[in-house]
Amino acid sequence: MIPEPEINPLEDTHPTQTVKQVELRPSPWQSFMGIGLLIGSFVFTLIAIVLMIAPVTPNIREIAVTYTPMATDTDSQTGQQGIPTDTILTPVFRSDLPVILPTINPEQQAALLTVPITNLNPPSDLSVTRNMLAPFTIIPNRARNQVITYTIQKGDTIYDIAQRFGLTQETIGWSNDRRSIWTLQPGDTLNIPPTDGVYHQAVGEATLREIAAQYQVDDPYTMIDSEANQLAGFTPEMTPPSGTWIFVPGGQAEEINWAPQIEVVQGGTSGGGAGGNLVSFQPGDPGSCRPQPPGTGGGWGRPMAIGTYTVTRGFSSWHPGIDLAAPIGTSVYAANSGTVIFAGRNNWGYGNAIVISHGPFATLYGHLNSVNVSCGQTVGTGQIIGTVGNTGNSSGPHLHFEIMYNGIRGNPQSTISF
Repeated sequence: MIPEPEINPLEDTHPTQTVKQVELRPSPWQSFMGIGLLIGSFVFTLIAIVLMIAPVTPNIREIAVTYTPMATDTDSQTGQQGIPTDTILTPVFRSDLPVILPTINPEQQAALLTVPITNLNPPSDLSVTRNMLAPFTIIPNRARNQVITYTIQKGDTIYDIAQRFGLTQETIGWSNDRRSIWTLQPGDTLNIPPTDGVYHQAVGEATLREIAAQYQVDDPYTMIDSEANQLAGFTPEMTPPSGTWIFVPGGQAEEINWAPQIEVVQGGTSGGGAGGNLVSFQPGDPGSCRPQPPGTGGGWGRPMAIGTYTVTRGFSSWHPGIDLAAPIGTSVYAANSGTVIFAGRNNWGYGNAIVISHGPFATLYGHLNSVNVSCGQTVGTGQIIGTVGNTGNSSGPHLHFEIMYNGIRGNPQSTISF
């Protein structure tokens, strides 16, 4: 067996190719181009740094403008020489003038800072903004077209409620139980029509034409076409079901006397009349007294002294008294002797009021500034009972004075000369 020779690890045992060493050197033109690029880059960088550091000064110079008159025009009316016509304006840019820099003084700077920022690109009216935090629908104001109900509050009067809804007192009266309008109880409800008219409940065999005629309306289609009613498909000759509520726009019912009445309590024991009857006025109002003897009357006198008042309104079916205008604080006298059955504030529009019973007669004094008597007090003719005021539904200082006989109001000027 022939032994293998030993291997020298430092010996190249696998020679394949001999590589010739090459020395790389740039040519002269390549060296020149590289140096040129380096110098150009340096100059460009230097110029950029200078431009960034140096302040920009606008070269604003004045422009002198001259003109050469070619011809002149003479005014045909005045004969004076006017402004040259066919004038050639030649702008001359002068470089010898100093540079004018824009300046701003402190006052102008402060004024500019106070001007609010204006959005130069306002959104179009047709654009829609989505994803709002509190989206809502804009609904235009619309006239009410339905009958609604109102809950009576403490201190309400028919006058106040009518004013609140833009209606007449008669509309409120004609659209509700007649008894409820005299005794407004907090918590009760009233029908409130959309416009003036009558809210009628159909009963019996009356046709729509007959209902319209009952309330002085010529055209029954005003009811049929009203959105407050459910009468689609009806004709004037048809009869609505009994119990149906129908609003009659513009309708008018009976005349309502808004003045409160004296009430007689039978079987009283305090004397003062046949059978010991007692009287009261507008029970439930703040100034109403408990039932009192009717008192006895005597001679009549004026409720105010001559020369202290002016008659501004007389008696009529819709104004059951007389108005005497006078300054606030003018004395008011009892027009007859009797017993005070009302003294204080009321709920029917007369403000502070006094009512005195004189047997079958009674007198009322409204819109007072002060009340100087009390319930059950006996007063004599000419006694000061209060002063003129402007309380309640009053357009100015005056005394509203009424005379009643057995509860029926009459013309005060038929009893007392004013």
